[in-house]
Amino acid sequence: MKNNLFYIFGLLLLTSSLFLTGCDDELEIGPTVTVTNVSPAAAYGGDAVTLQGSNLNTVNAIFIGDKHADEVQSMSESSITFIVPRNAVPGPSIITLAMANNYRVTVDFEVLQRPIPEIHAISPTAAASGEEVTIAGMNLNVLTSVKVGGVAASTVSATNNLLVITVPDGLPINSPAEIELATQEVTEVSTSIFYVGDNKVANSDLEDGSGDDFTDWTKLNGGDQMTEVTGADAYFGRSLRIVGAAANPWNTQLASLPTPLNFGSEYTILLWARAEAAGAQMRVSVSQFDGNGADYFYGETVDIPTEWTQLSWTFEVTNDLETHRVVLDMGMTDVPFLIDNVILIETGAAGPPIPQNLLANSGFENGLDSWLLLNGSVEPTTEEVHCGSQAIKVTGAGGNPWDTQMAADVVPLVQGNEYEVKLWAKAAEDGAVMRVSASRYNGGNGDDYFYGADVALTTEWAEYSWIFTVGKDIPDGHHLVLDMGASDKVFYVDDVSLAEYVEVIPINILDNGDFEDGMTSWELLNGSVEPTAEEVASGSQALKVTGAGGNPWDTQMAAAAVPLVLGNRYAVKLMAKAAEDGAVMRISASRYNGGNGDDYFYGADANLTTEWAEYTWEFTVGKDIPDGHHIVLDMGASDKIFYIDNVILYEVPEFVCP
Repeated sequence: MKNNLFYIFGLLLLTSSLFLTGCDDELEIGPTVTVTNVSPAAAYGGDAVTLQGSNLNTVNAIFIGDKHADEVQSMSESSITFIVPRNAVPGPSIITLAMANNYRVTVDFEVLQRPIPEIHAISPTAAASGEEVTIAGMNLNVLTSVKVGGVAASTVSATNNLLVITVPDGLPINSPAEIELATQEVTEVSTSIFYVGDNKVANSDLEDGSGDDFTDWTKLNGGDQMTEVTGADAYFGRSLRIVGAAANPWNTQLASLPTPLNFGSEYTILLWARAEAAGAQMRVSVSQFDGNGADYFYGETVDIPTEWTQLSWTFEVTNDLETHRVVLDMGMTDVPFLIDNVILIETGAAGPPIPQNLLANSGFENGLDSWLLLNGSVEPTTEEVHCGSQAIKVTGAGGNPWDTQMAADVVPLVQGNEYEVKLWAKAAEDGAVMRVSASRYNGGNGDDYFYGADVALTTEWAEYSWIFTVGKDIPDGHHLVLDMGASDKVFYVDDVSLAEYVEVIPINILDNGDFEDGMTSWELLNGSVEPTAEEVASGSQALKVTGAGGNPWDTQMAAAAVPLVLGNRYAVKLMAKAAEDGAVMRISASRYNGGNGDDYFYGADANLTTEWAEYTWEFTVGKDIPDGHHIVLDMGASDKIFYIDNVILYEVPEFVCP
């Protein structure tokens, strides 16, 4: 309040000076203000400056150039300390002290241009959470923040030329991430590729070793022409200089230490290279050297630029070997070149085979072929489609689920095996409901063994799924049936699939989602939530929640902020168990973001059962929040006790139209 009055009075003084011309002699100026010292005489915006002199307690306002310095830290008869305005114009300037009756005193001053951080090199090029990364550049000791992938990173040490940071938790693994260096005025963002993840190459930055030896690397051919380079010519610290044999690629060849890789998975090799003249070439291969001649990948030969450049090759592990080697084939030419920071990272996790859809005409492109309408109103349509040119339009009967019903042609299923039904649906209005069943009819034998839960359809296209175990052996085959008569609403269905269920464990973006570390990486916002060993879905701990019996947010906790991509789709899965009937919860994102109220998703309420069960919510990121997003558990709607475990946040793969 004092500073506000100080500011208002200062503006009035400046304004009054426009009207006081030729009358100064008639005004009583007051005590003479003197400035005997300015410390420091030059400062950055945001820095404190102290003036010493006399009668400084009569000063009503301070200006740097035309910018008002309204942050006054202290004032006495002999000194004033204030903060240089952050928007003060850099360069030679003037401090103006404004007193009553248009009395002014000026002092020379300089506003410094705060140095802009520069990133020259990042080493290593890949690092996992908790590992250190060194950045070389300039003005690296004037930063206000450092972020990796949008998440704040801790600084280990900082000098003008070197910055050492720790990769933060909560980032998607084996994914590229930008490194951001911020000052009060600017943000510098890395332009090179940096991966957060497990680098499979030992001594990838070539720093270990001495002379022309490089620890964990084997010179297979032409080793006498592979030498150490340090100083300004190196990319970072210590690089490797190669003069090729000007013959076959393998006549000059360097191999990494053997390492296990996941069979069937995709990996990327990334390295820095610089040629001393035009004409240098190289390639990579895997795995050249296992004694069995198991070479299964030869990368494309690339020309090496005369400036430090990142080169990359991507391959799939097609040979199931115990270990694999990255081999650099560099014998094509004798033009000298340098390499550094060679990494190998898994960029595409090996997954199970994509299950085959057992249904014919699953997208209704051929109308109702391979489907039989049993009851009610179902017709092909082009009004609303998810993929292709057609879907089906359903008008519910508003009675029993089977009053509007259609069945797919018979398919063979194995008794005891699990299968998954997926489909896309969109309601014309709220209130539409459907389910699936198997096998609704089988020659009049009534072999129904599965009825899926009802799902409430939204007014946007969304995917719905059911998992079931084949409960009967039906030699003539099984029918998947869509039961759509429970509501009287119009809705659309498209892209139905029935396939053998394969569990895919997603990569969890959240830290400590299993609560084995208590409440670490979570913040209790409201109500009663505590770690417990009373009831767990897995591991040794879960959360015990006592609902407030009021608003959902009256019992509430938020996960630590994580970076999410605007427009991408994510899902939250968790396990929950109620101590008694009536427990309710939901999730939201992002519940709070520095007080900005960036809530863009509120999930539907889930009614919890008294057995451990999995609950899922999907959402599309609706806001760009640079500081990260919070997944929030809203648990206060009921007054019941329940337990939560294994909270997983993961990115939903984009649906590819068949």
